[in-house]
Amino acid sequence: PGSVGSPQTICYNTIPAQLTQISAPSGGIGSFSFQWQTSSNNSSWSNITGATLASYAPPALTASTYFRRNVTSGDCGTVSSASVLITVNANLTPGSIGSAQSICYNDVPAPLTQVSPPSGGTGNYTYQWQSSQNNSDWSNISGATLSSYSPQALTANTYFRRNVTSGDCGTVSSNSVLITVNPALVPGSIGNDQTICYNTSPAQLSQLTPPSGGTGSYTYQWQSSSNNATWSDISGATSSAYSPPPLTATTYFRRNVRSGDCNTVNSNPVTITVNPQINPGSVGSPQTICYNTIPAQ
Repeated sequence: PGSVGSPQTICYNTIPAQLTQISAPSGGIGSFSFQWQTSSNNSSWSNITGATLASYAPPALTASTYFRRNVTSGDCGTVSSASVLITVNANLTPGSIGSAQSICYNDVPAPLTQVSPPSGGTGNYTYQWQSSQNNSDWSNISGATLSSYSPQALTANTYFRRNVTSGDCGTVSSNSVLITVNPALVPGSIGNDQTICYNTSPAQLSQLTPPSGGTGSYTYQWQSSSNNATWSDISGATSSAYSPPPLTATTYFRRNVRSGDCNTVNSNPVTITVNPQINPGSVGSPQTICYNTIPAQ
């Protein structure tokens, strides 16, 4: 029968190299006809329709397959060449990565780690992480070539995925992971400056504009200062508004706003100026006078 081709290993769903004649058939009547056959187990064989030349170009394969060439010479019978195995690597799959996250503005996300490893292909893999603003247009991240990736601080929603390459078996992309970035936390504004009399109660410090950004839910802590530099929490003052007690000295107030795990931000300070205490001054001195006389001024 002569001999044909050599064993090959190919990637999933790719076309093998042509199976060519290494040594020609001989004997018989000297003229030969050919029929190529295929088998999945090197035992049960099937003719390949139209494959009647000395060589054969297989189509793309998705499973390991044996091939052989049958040679017929007149009435001298049919003999089969040695079989040639084309090994097909398993389909390359990218594995999966990370989970969706929500983070505060300009915070660093948790690392994106491998949940399930890649498989198939040659068994050896290289990686390239990519990012996208719209889950459609992707850009390589310079230097991000490990199985996991630690993003930098983010200020906008960003998608990430990991591309996996295995030899000549192509590149496949993992699932994309969205890291949602909450808007920057803004404290809103409070009250207006006031001037009050000594030891009187100021008007309530109310919210002029509400906080925004962060997670959308907020907690409050009011603070006071005598110098607009060193601040102290006011016990129990945790509402959006605050009613100060009577004051005897000029005092500054501000409201701290926190949203989930996002950083605390401070409102504008409000100054409540306290006028000095009224001093009545002093008048005269005690006198003793005679009946029905005029005292000294």
